[in-house]
Amino acid sequence: MLITGGAGFIGGTLGRRMASEGHEVVALDNLLQQVHGVDPLIDPAMNLVTADVCDVGAVMAAMEGVDVVHHLAAETGVGQSQYEVARYVRTNSYGTAVVLEAAVAARVAHVVIVSSRAVYGEGRHRCPSCGVGFVAGARRVVDMDSATWEVACPGCGGPGEAAPTAEHVAPAPTSIYGLTKLQQEQLAHSMSRIHGIPLTVLRLFNVFGPGQSMNNPYVGLLGTFFRRARAGTPIEVYEDGLMLRDFVFIDDVVEVLARCSGNPTAFGRTWNVGTGAAVTVREIAGAMFEVLGLEPDVYVSGRYRVGDVRHAVADVSALERDLGYRPATPFIDGLRRFASWAGDGPGDALDVAAEEQLADRQLLRRAAL
Repeated sequence: MLITGGAGFIGGTLGRRMASEGHEVVALDNLLQQVHGVDPLIDPAMNLVTADVCDVGAVMAAMEGVDVVHHLAAETGVGQSQYEVARYVRTNSYGTAVVLEAAVAARVAHVVIVSSRAVYGEGRHRCPSCGVGFVAGARRVVDMDSATWEVACPGCGGPGEAAPTAEHVAPAPTSIYGLTKLQQEQLAHSMSRIHGIPLTVLRLFNVFGPGQSMNNPYVGLLGTFFRRARAGTPIEVYEDGLMLRDFVFIDDVVEVLARCSGNPTAFGRTWNVGTGAAVTVREIAGAMFEVLGLEPDVYVSGRYRVGDVRHAVADVSALERDLGYRPATPFIDGLRRFASWAGDGPGDALDVAAEEQLADRQLLRRAAL
């Protein structure tokens, strides 16, 4: 088995699980400092290949004798993707092409593409006035500058309400990151159709838990909130704090990946991996203080990031029906485990620097409240 991004949060957790079950695991990872820090921990149970996913020779060599490929290597920061476009396209799109070419040459039996809910963009909504469902387009900067946060119903123009998004909803990414994840899917489907390689696409929602990167300020809302709470500084909540997110615990995600691996039931399928349960960002901030045993100190700033979606909630009925599994770890239980693992954690200097990068490019803005 080959896991690209195999030293990362999800890939490393999957690798340890599969190695413990007797699988021979090859982990290909470039050990990017932004993700892993200066001293990454590598699991000795896996055969680590330190290489970039765009290195054709290294990927071809790592693919030798492999039966199943789990492709997780990717650049993952939504905000950062909006200005480091070439970097994200290179790793996510071109890197996927390299992996797929190598998989074809090695005649692997199954490829699992780990995609993202970001391919949906704003996703599915419902208009409470009209009583109809609709797929929302990207929110406009001019609207958000005036603190109009909710997506508009195309019929009456009123605010829509979030609805769980199912796999049949047409993708409409609102960020460069989301666009590259969609390109990954499209490349994989084309190669699967042309060369007959069984393919599974998994669209992950907000994955969290022990092992997630605490060094990367561009991903992981929980990491930022944790660092600020631990540092004794208030947690800033963007927009009005009522954005909905679907957080899915790492153990549940790895269970899905393991069940898919080499499983004919998963061939040709695209599944959401979330919980179907929504929590607001303001509630997340409050819960962080709760699990840390600290008095809440949360403020809603009215700032927003260009490219962020308003709501993200998964419809996981297809996953439950077809694979017989539904992620079910309650958010608060997972958060307690995350906070216990994270310990003291680093300060919030990285978060401040990342915000400055976005603000300098007008990608982090403040609404006129």
